[in-house]
Amino acid sequence: MKTDPLFYELFQTAPQIYFELLQIPQPCLYRFESITVKATEKRIDGVLEPTKPDQPIHFVEVQAAPDEEIYWRISREVATYFEQRPKLRGREWQAVVIWLGKPEPKEDEEADADFGTVLLYDRKNKQRLYSVDIIDLLGKLPEDSLALNVLRPLVVDNERQVRQNISNWVEQIHATPGMSSDVEQRLVMVMTQLIEEKFKTLSYKELCKMLKLTPFEQTATFIETYQRKLQEDRMELLIQQIKRKYRFAESTIAKIDVRLRQLTLKDLKDLFGEIIDMATLRELNAWIDSRLPPPPQNDPSQLANLQN
Repeated sequence: MKTDPLFYELFQTAPQIYFELLQIPQPCLYRFESITVKATEKRIDGVLEPTKPDQPIHFVEVQAAPDEEIYWRISREVATYFEQRPKLRGREWQAVVIWLGKPEPKEDEEADADFGTVLLYDRKNKQRLYSVDIIDLLGKLPEDSLALNVLRPLVVDNERQVRQNISNWVEQIHATPGMSSDVEQRLVMVMTQLIEEKFKTLSYKELCKMLKLTPFEQTATFIETYQRKLQEDRMELLIQQIKRKYRFAESTIAKIDVRLRQLTLKDLKDLFGEIIDMATLRELNAWIDSRLPPPPQNDPSQLANLQN
């Protein structure tokens, strides 16, 4: 099952599920991000960044297939993250690889040879890198756990169990206190997509009918996700085009990136076709300025800039 993206959607929607799965306290609110590191232009799929500066940063990789390089890869991603953020280097952190099924060892290897042999420790001999199995984690959670109810499809064996229990799982998700209706909807969507991935005979359309859900492509979640993906794709193409055309320094590219993110999808599409005729940075900035809304007239910072 290609469920990795669903887990990242899950952690982005409800970061508390990560802590619930690992059965560790959540000391403050966290936000889940996918981060592209500039040096390699590779994406770190999962980083949970705390809202309080004295709390640890969590790196997470969800892995479905055997991969002997996964521990070295996540170690490199952590190193690059802190290399590009020198102010954060003293922060506590830990990295977790969540396996969607523990890899089977080869005949000539010990039982744990491909499962957690690469471990990092800090100067106080505290473990930094962990390797865990999703089924083991779910088996330790109480029946009313939000994480367990969203991920139930991973622990049931057949379609009959799904049909008998799916309504109860959804009710348990809705019964979780402190969540908005939008978050509840997103979590139900993740659960139903997991069912569709695992049990191919149960279509998403049938699941929607069973639960009286709005078809996914008509939901605000789908529309928002689709638009965000389009925006990211167009941004990436534009930045690559700008790099090849102008050969700007990375600091200039970073400033352009910030400005481009203020444009609409239509503006980005238009710019992709028009940038070929722009010879200078001045022309590019003028074009972006023409598409940005004017600053509020009563903004003190803007008045100060004009006076200076």
